[in-house]
Amino acid sequence: MNLSEMTYPELADHQKEVDAAMRNIEKSRKADAKKAVKATAKEHGFTVEDLFDMPNKTKGSAPKAPPKYRNPDNHAETWTGKGRKPQWIKDAHEKDSDLSRFEI
Repeated sequence: MNLSEMTYPELADHQKEVDAAMRNIEKSRKADAKKAVKATAKEHGFTVEDLFDMPNKTKGSAPKAPPKYRNPDNHAETWTGKGRKPQWIKDAHEKDSDLSRFEI
C-alpha cells in the first residue's frame, strides 16, 4: 500500500480504521496488564488497593443519613430532609401542611 498515491478521503478512511484498531489493542493491553498486576499482588498476599493505597470499593461509601420524615399515607416512603424533596412532600406543601407533622 503506497500512502502517497492515495486521495485524501482514502487516507481519512484508513486513519479511522487505524484509530479504531489502536483503541482495541490498547483496551486489550490494559486488560492484560490489570490481570498481571492483580495476579502478582495476589501471589504476594496483597490486593492492588493495598499496594497503591486505594480506597477499597467493597467498603462502601459514607453511611446513609437516617430518614427524618415519613409519608403518613405510605410508610415505605421516607425522606432524610436532604436533597430533592419527594413528590409527597411537595404535594403537602401545596396544601399548606406543616412539615413537622411528617417527622419520625
